[in-house]
Amino acid sequence: MPLHISYRPKDFDEVIGNEGVVGSLKSIFTRESDYPHAMLFQGPSGCGKTTLARIVKDSLGCLGQDFVEINASNNRGIDTARQIVDGMKFKPFVPGSKSRVYLLDEVHQITGDAANAFLKALEDTPDHVYFLLCTTDPGKLLLTIRNRCMVFEVQALRDKQIEDLLWWVLKQEQFDDMSVDIIKQIVEVAEGCPRQALVAMDQIIDMPADKMASAIQDMRAGDKNTADLCKALLGKQTWSRVRLLLKQMDLSNPETIRRAVIGWMAAEVMKGDSSQAAMVYEDFKDPFYNTGKAGLTMACYKICVMSE
Repeated sequence: MPLHISYRPKDFDEVIGNEGVVGSLKSIFTRESDYPHAMLFQGPSGCGKTTLARIVKDSLGCLGQDFVEINASNNRGIDTARQIVDGMKFKPFVPGSKSRVYLLDEVHQITGDAANAFLKALEDTPDHVYFLLCTTDPGKLLLTIRNRCMVFEVQALRDKQIEDLLWWVLKQEQFDDMSVDIIKQIVEVAEGCPRQALVAMDQIIDMPADKMASAIQDMRAGDKNTADLCKALLGKQTWSRVRLLLKQMDLSNPETIRRAVIGWMAAEVMKGDSSQAAMVYEDFKDPFYNTGKAGLTMACYKICVMSE
């Protein structure tokens, strides 16, 4: 089984990082009842939103087929929303199950008609039904949907937390043939994403030690477009040049690009005085959750104009 699945947290105490979110969720489930019927987990890809939602599902006493998980990127139409509305009227039917839980991953991708139909479900939710929504782009959600949810902001992990996770997993796997330098390179590739860190380690863990570094370099090369964008912004390239780079990139997850850019710029600043890197960092330091692709584009444009 892949490492990122084998070592997925099973309860709140196993979750690494996001202490504020975990603390809030623990506090909620110290109550005997009166839990929020809609929770929204928003944040970067691979940082634990869906994992936390599944732990919440367990805390709600939902068992077996009373838990319905939907990938909204593949099931985004009105029919999906109608199935939810029709199904939520039924009581839990699995023996011992206390609730029915619907988890919608990448919920921002549902269509407008589906969002409006789903809004009806949130407005009139039965006592036994709970909705757990996960998104990397909450700005695309209807404001009326967001306002009906208790929102949890899931953050990327700090480098030290990723590093501690990797060493712990290696200990569990009884693997002692990975150097400190390789671990630090994996941490850099992960950019705060525990899933990406474990996927990367899984790819190299069976390799000879002398092949690991080159394999990690190949992973870095896989995101050449983002590297080219960083170099262009740092090199004070014209907007015309940067605009062409953006057109070649997959901008569907601007948060991933933003984290890569600020990581690159922070590394440049550590090399010495770099006012340009500091300026780029300043314009990329805040998440693009609400502005998405447009926010990323305008940040790049602003930097190009100021650099002329």
